[in-house]
Amino acid sequence: MMKLKQTALAVSLVFPILASAQSNADLQRQIDALQVQIKQLTEALKGAAPAPVQAAQVPTVDPDDFNRIKTKVEAMEDQSEIAGFKGLRISGGIDPTYIYNRNKRSSSFGFLNNFGNVNGSGEVYSYDNSYFGLAYLDIQKEIDDGGTRFRLTLAPSKSAGSGFNFGNIAHEASASIPIDGPSTRLLVGQMPDVSGYQPFFNSFVGANSVTSNLLYPGFSEYFVTKNLLFDFTAATAYTGVGLDLARGAWDTKLFLANMNSARNDISGNNTASTRSPSFIYNATYAKEEFWGVEFTGYEGKVLNPNASLTSTPSATRLDQFEIDGWWTRGDINTNLQLTLGRQQQAAFNGGDSQWYGMSYVLSKKVGPAWTFAGRFDYLNNQKNGGGTFNVFGGNDPAGVATGDVYNGFGPGDPNDPNYDPNKGANRFSVTGAATYRLTRNVAFRGELRFDRATTPSFYQWSDGTYRKSNTTIGLQTIVNF
Repeated sequence: MMKLKQTALAVSLVFPILASAQSNADLQRQIDALQVQIKQLTEALKGAAPAPVQAAQVPTVDPDDFNRIKTKVEAMEDQSEIAGFKGLRISGGIDPTYIYNRNKRSSSFGFLNNFGNVNGSGEVYSYDNSYFGLAYLDIQKEIDDGGTRFRLTLAPSKSAGSGFNFGNIAHEASASIPIDGPSTRLLVGQMPDVSGYQPFFNSFVGANSVTSNLLYPGFSEYFVTKNLLFDFTAATAYTGVGLDLARGAWDTKLFLANMNSARNDISGNNTASTRSPSFIYNATYAKEEFWGVEFTGYEGKVLNPNASLTSTPSATRLDQFEIDGWWTRGDINTNLQLTLGRQQQAAFNGGDSQWYGMSYVLSKKVGPAWTFAGRFDYLNNQKNGGGTFNVFGGNDPAGVATGDVYNGFGPGDPNDPNYDPNKGANRFSVTGAATYRLTRNVAFRGELRFDRATTPSFYQWSDGTYRKSNTTIGLQTIVNF
């Protein structure tokens, strides 16, 4: 105790000592002395005995009551497993959407409507009628047999299955089966496309599921509409078999599957129909948590969307490669996607269609509720009049074959002085959006989008003329669980 008192006295005297110092040298000597005293005080405190701690009072438990509770809990667990609830996860959601389209002169709510002309609805797949305005129910089950995962996602009218198989409400029906531990899995069934930075469903986050498209109430997706590459250069779904290989920072998926088709077979007397599966590969590198890169490729014969217009084969060779990446730090997120592809004899003039493009997104979270995002898309598609495996040409309302007048692809207005049937439109799109998260499971979103083409290829329904641009507005309510 005497040493502690001496140390405390030294500390109490330090301030007048410092005040009386006449030079830097004196000041340094006093600081050194103070450091010595502090060291002595620390050593003294370490050697002091700690104060006794009062033992906590443990309540007594009746052994009979404990055994009764334990028996009830075990019975509930057994009943849950017998009923199939163990490892079961059910989620769902809706996103009713309002869309205004300037060239169409249309202002409408869209919800559970179709992609195609089903039962005379007159609808077509377009960037203002894509994968939004839907309802889904997602059922996931991990089977207690070594890690097999089953998934069934239903989305009436706007599932991946209904995109090419009208009436099919299954968005995904797949199983992931471990064949050499959890890092090597067999994938079977119908699976949504895995390419690109954009989740397959507009309103939900894609991550870490059988096909990396987990529908989850998150908001890394910030737009009502999809980007140009998603809508017009990406597959919709695969039906077949795949292999998922997780090796360190790499996750590689290899598929042998029907692309955009539930079954490949001959069609009547057309022996050039798609009769064999395609090869799809996807590899993701994500060593760091804040950035990653992904590669995807399609190789094989697929549907020729313009065969009926040009008397070309109904299925022709497709080769496409795309790369996308993401970078996230704090409240800022950015994504970039690049795509290059071609399909034989699938252009609007009967030649090979060819395209390349990019999509870039920058978003920032502001406060706990708001997120603001901007997107720029470019798609070069002028060769042989334009066209991709996801762009379907046809006639305008006047009966003139002009390409895709809903989405602005093709040579456009045949009365334009610069009209060239062998030169299609290159497409641009600039989009701004804001999302307000009311709760964890409820959000409101608004979007303003401006599209432009290098030819007058957007049909204007009010007067039958063509324009080089179009404007759309989208408002969306997102509710999921």
